[in-house]
Amino acid sequence: VTFLLYFISGKTELTPESEALLQEILAAIKTKKSNDISVVGHTDRVGDGDKNKILSLQRAESLAAWMAAKGVDRNIIDITSHGEENPVIPTEDDVAEPKNRRVEVTIR
Repeated sequence: VTFLLYFISGKTELTPESEALLQEILAAIKTKKSNDISVVGHTDRVGDGDKNKILSLQRAESLAAWMAAKGVDRNIIDITSHGEENPVIPTEDDVAEPKNRRVEVTIR
């Protein structure tokens, strides 16, 4: 199962709608008895590409840290990031696109 969590522009702070999904993620991990979780960070194309790579990783790491704080074994969480590459909605540089500011959590 995959969850898409969205972030406020330029921050590692989730949107309120995405915060509401956090408990569903924990429930899915428990239900599936998961031992394989991937957390992949993304950004939109606003700002410097190198900074966006860092931001996308910070977003993924913050979500993994939250899961670990809730009791998920950190060793089963794989963290990667794509920066502004692999957008859901392709845009030109410096175009804000909320759907591209995301972390994809896949629970296997």
